[in-house]
Amino acid sequence: MPFVAAAVACLLPLAVFAPQGGGGDPAKPGLLTPAERTSLRDKLAKFMQEDAVYSTSSGKDRDKAARSREKAKDAFDAEWQKAEKKGNLMASMPDLRGVFENCFALKPPAKTPGTLWNDKSKLSQMEYSYYLPKTYKPNVPCLALWVLPGRTGADAAAPFAKAVDYFAATWDKTPLAGEAIIHLPNPIAGLDYDPIPDFSREADDAEEQRRIDWMWGTYADTLNTFNVDRGRLFLDCGRGNCGFGLRFVSMFPDRFAGVVLREPVAVDGLRLGSLVGVPVLMVKSEATKAVVEALQKRIEELAPGSVTVLDAVGEYPYKDLTPKLEEWLRSKRRNAMPSKVVIEPNHDKFNNAYWADIVVADRLVSAAADKKPRLECTADRAANRITVKAVGVERFTIYLNDDLVDLDKEFTIVVNDKAVTEKKARNFRDMRENVIVRSDWELLFPVRYNATVPK
Repeated sequence: MPFVAAAVACLLPLAVFAPQGGGGDPAKPGLLTPAERTSLRDKLAKFMQEDAVYSTSSGKDRDKAARSREKAKDAFDAEWQKAEKKGNLMASMPDLRGVFENCFALKPPAKTPGTLWNDKSKLSQMEYSYYLPKTYKPNVPCLALWVLPGRTGADAAAPFAKAVDYFAATWDKTPLAGEAIIHLPNPIAGLDYDPIPDFSREADDAEEQRRIDWMWGTYADTLNTFNVDRGRLFLDCGRGNCGFGLRFVSMFPDRFAGVVLREPVAVDGLRLGSLVGVPVLMVKSEATKAVVEALQKRIEELAPGSVTVLDAVGEYPYKDLTPKLEEWLRSKRRNAMPSKVVIEPNHDKFNNAYWADIVVADRLVSAAADKKPRLECTADRAANRITVKAVGVERFTIYLNDDLVDLDKEFTIVVNDKAVTEKKARNFRDMRENVIVRSDWELLFPVRYNATVPK
């Protein structure tokens, strides 16, 4: 993703190789004690920190950074090799999760928690506000709310609220503000958010890119500066951007544990397949009743039981519903490793999710309605098989680990009813670099499989 690529330089390989064999049943508790996992995680975090400094240094600073990097790398390698005497750590998902969890070293916040602060993105120069709970600690992951300020009135011409005003109307002085990181980008003046773009028009394409840049261009600062729990990030959409919010989540579904729509709008032209696995909460008022019911039906035809509807209480933005919203948010956590992944793109550039990635596909604007790109991947660990159904896709990549299949054995890939048998070696370096590029310690994949869809 653009914001991650700009924030993190390419890192050099880490020379760690695991022996084959040892079993990878995700139901087993793992090989290491909690203390051993924590020690490895601390050394991994130190290496990644030194590696990032090295990658962005030059001259004499680079020489110094290289020595620090090598020292940290040797410390991690030595402890990993010692731990491997207990068995194959690369096949043990409980241990890999324990070692990588919360592995990004962060500094204490520059400004006092418990206050809403205004800032400007270092990358995009866009303005945003953020709130850290008073209890915030840089080594403890926090639930995070990505809040999109809504319009100040029901009229479509009403301006969007400033981040500081919208925070006061929604989450200020609520119990959840005592435990959550809250990020609010200031809306771009004069830009509408909900209209579904017609990508055959250059103007629509450019406007959609501005919306996406507005999102990632500010959130990059929050993600890279504060300890956001990757499994508990929620998008909270307001009046005038609920349609865009759903569209954005469909582009990046594996980022979110859920999405809140305070004033849903009709999205009849939006493909919803990529939302499979993402819980949706909608507020239903008299004005939005028909829209909510129609949208709930569409989503639950694809993912039964994934929609929660709250009846509106009071006036928009419905702060009276905060206790129920908090209850819903606390009850949800992203499943980073779903057995089924659906990618039904709404944008040609953004078409990967979880452990699947469309690499080459037909363009959305020129494909017939029933031939638009779609990829559905299902993992069956008991059968050691991945089944792929592809439409309008030429090439794709899937990322595998021992949660999805037993990599100690041959596994079967079935693509549009044509099967092949494969055996792949686990690769620590690829797994670590994927964690860095996606800035997500829960997405652990030691194997990559590239495929061409048979004609």
